Amino acid sequence: MNAIILAAGMGTRLRPLTDEIPKALVKIGSESFFERQLRLLRKQGIADITVLTGYRADAFKPWHDEPDLCFVHNDHYHDWNNLYSMYLVRDRLADTLVLDGDVWIGEEVLPLRTPATSRWYVGHRTGMANEWAVVQDDKGRVSRIDVRSGEGWILTGISYWSGQDGPRLAAVMEGMMASPDAPSLFWDDAPRNSLAVLDVHAEPLDSGDWAEVDTVDELMNLRQRMG
Repeated sequence: MNAIILAAGMGTRLRPLTDEIPKALVKIGSESFFERQLRLLRKQGIADITVLTGYRADAFKPWHDEPDLCFVHNDHYHDWNNLYSMYLVRDRLADTLVLDGDVWIGEEVLPLRTPATSRWYVGHRTGMANEWAVVQDDKGRVSRIDVRSGEGWILTGISYWSGQDGPRLAAVMEGMMASPDAPSLFWDDAPRNSLAVLDVHAEPLDSGDWAEVDTVDELMNLRQRMG
């Protein structure tokens, strides 16, 4: 199993904390998002980790010589959503964990064994607004993704893609890149629009096992929660 960490974004809603560093390097206690993800991936024995950088990429230089890391730079971090980041490393997408670089993950979240099928790790949310929520069939397979408000199970920024589904997604992304809308698309649009040819299930996470941080208030709440 390999891993991809998407850490190219600008994190504008966390300014001024992200004026000089990328969002993935903002600290939660003694560790940044990136440092925590790296530690937990290594704890699971994953020794092939690709890191997509963009905004303030030089801040990752202290890790450049680490043998299990491969850094890939996204020159379009400022004018594309993250489809372009994943397109750059589409050939590595097989038996792969994909982590948004700004998601906080619990100690026991990452799988100890290779999942039997592709997985979207999801968290329950109430009072949500315009979130990507999964709809499953009676066997737990994701049948569609709705962008909606209210209550539901939403994408957490953590996913696993099997050796069969990864290459299928790579081909889908190649097609998406030809669209005039490509700069506005997210990488999750690729599986969302090709669920008929994928075998992806939803894996629920407890509320204490993950956190997304988009604002300074959310960051302060997470820091308080972590003590």
